[in-house]
Amino acid sequence: MPATPTKVCPRCREYRDAALFVGASGKERKSCRPCLDRAAEANRRRRRLIGAAGVRAANLREKYGISVEEYDALRERQGYRCAICRRHEDELPATAAGRPRRDGLPSAVAVKLVVDHCHRTRRVRGLLCVGCNAAIGHFRDDEETLRSAIAYLYPTDRDTT
Repeated sequence: MPATPTKVCPRCREYRDAALFVGASGKERKSCRPCLDRAAEANRRRRRLIGAAGVRAANLREKYGISVEEYDALRERQGYRCAICRRHEDELPATAAGRPRRDGLPSAVAVKLVVDHCHRTRRVRGLLCVGCNAAIGHFRDDEETLRSAIAYLYPTDRDTT
């Protein structure tokens, strides 16, 4: 009978069945499922300990390198408005934040202005409403594509034939 293929997990350094390195979507993972489950549980415990305010602060620091105070100062500088469409955050709809929780509790209340940053330089550019942030994301921050979209939306007389 052929031997079951194995891999070494970089976290626990144990030889494990190769099937433990494949996620539910079929995507291969670097670490084995037991290690990923332990890490996820440790992260859930940590997040419960630090509470919603601590999680928000950690997310801003880890994802964008800014503090809650820097986020709030940026909001104030922008007049509590999206840097692109200029809609005030009070005019923006509240949307559920994040994916559904496994424990059944409601998702966190979403902030209405999200941090926009350059994916190449990691520099924070400003705060945007969810719609404007998604639009920039769909255009992949590409200046030529954005110019092309503007030309498409607002054709000049010489462009129409």
